[in-house]
Amino acid sequence: MRGIPTSHIKQVLSRIQGWLSYHEGLYLYALAAAGPGKGEIVEIGSWKGKSTVILAQGSKRGNREKVHAIDPHQGGSDQEAYGYKNVNSEMEFWSNLEREQVTDYVIPLVMKSEEAVTGWSKPIRLLWIDGDHSYEAIKKDFLLWEPFVVPGGIIALHDTYAWEGPKKVVEEIILPSPRFMVIGLVDSITAVKKVSRFAPLSLLRNHCLLFFRHLYNLGRQHVLPGDLRKLSKAILKLLSSVR
Repeated sequence: MRGIPTSHIKQVLSRIQGWLSYHEGLYLYALAAAGPGKGEIVEIGSWKGKSTVILAQGSKRGNREKVHAIDPHQGGSDQEAYGYKNVNSEMEFWSNLEREQVTDYVIPLVMKSEEAVTGWSKPIRLLWIDGDHSYEAIKKDFLLWEPFVVPGGIIALHDTYAWEGPKKVVEEIILPSPRFMVIGLVDSITAVKKVSRFAPLSLLRNHCLLFFRHLYNLGRQHVLPGDLRKLSKAILKLLSSVR
């Protein structure tokens, strides 16, 4: 997408605490502003609002949908190692939305994902999953919300290499399925498009991606030489149409 306010995105990322790289921020902004499909934007896992603000500002610029931001704001077991397990983030979340002037473009749902999905009926064009990173939780998030994603819509997951939960969901549920086509690998984000019909070439491509993801992860763990890790990363980029 042309004209992304890169310097502004850098400032937003520096002002709000959280785990989102610069390139990931650019990518989410572009998906929110100009991503395919018609429907809502749903974010699972907001914490203090770093990705929430990026999504809202992107969608606002594209004159598109508001962001439904789902988070109980009570911390979780996956944040225990960082000392945030029992930290309530709701006040700081609201403060960040107000400072970045996106309160009019965010619909906070202060509850768990499985509570928010009760009674949900709206189509979704962009689903961003970055909540509890345990395998059971992220698998539940994916299975509960994926049926609402429209054909041609995007599902993006965070931390799909270093965290075992998101990694397993991508490798065991998404990539083996003919219903999803990988369209973006941006730092730790894996983004897929939901397809409306079976595409053998896309499935073959997904299996190739799965193979080279295994090589890349072995390189990250220093099981394989660093040069092979670099090669596998380059092939992953070639196989995915990062935009």
